[in-house]
Amino acid sequence: MPITICTKECSGCGACFSICPKNAITLIPNVEGFLFPVVDSEKCINCNLCAKVCPVNNIDTSNSKTPEAFAVQANDEIRLKSSSGGVFTVLASYIFKQGGYVCGAAFDDSGKICHQVIYQENDLRLLQGSKYVQSAIGNTYKEVKNLLCSGKLVLFTGTPCQVAGLKSFLGKNYDNLITADLICHGVPSPKVFQKYIAELVPQMKFLRRLFSETNILEAGKIK
Repeated sequence: MPITICTKECSGCGACFSICPKNAITLIPNVEGFLFPVVDSEKCINCNLCAKVCPVNNIDTSNSKTPEAFAVQANDEIRLKSSSGGVFTVLASYIFKQGGYVCGAAFDDSGKICHQVIYQENDLRLLQGSKYVQSAIGNTYKEVKNLLCSGKLVLFTGTPCQVAGLKSFLGKNYDNLITADLICHGVPSPKVFQKYIAELVPQMKFLRRLFSETNILEAGKIK
């Protein structure tokens, strides 16, 4: 039987999942819907790499000094496609102009939130806008590392826990890595978000049918 890692501090960052050489760790939603690492005891070789890369077990305070602060906002065209000041889009556009790549949270085909690397600026829209829910890291840490080792410039964006998870997984600093996180007070549960979507979609279909029958939709008053 799999052995569940029991710790209230776990953020589901995915560092342990990414580092495991035997693929013995799986991130599975717990009862509240948050991703949580589960270890398969039959695959585990007790290498302890998962504990070594866990940012909760190895808290890095090197960034605790008072940093410089700047107030920044993009132009109106970019901000209309963003959730706040549009700084992410400005950073990402710069990275692409330097021949780099960008990793961030996006919706997949099933409506779930997951991290992915985009390789062209035309796909930047997938990562724009805040998602307000925990995203699944998947194999993006490994993908980012491969790009960094090949000398590519990479911008990684996510929650502070995910940035800490990536840096712990990498194990060293890379001059060609730029990370950007956000002020986070905890993420909502993906389970709650999926329930919200399940309740919202039928309502939206009903409203669209109602407006269509009253010719409001055709009049262009609602889209």
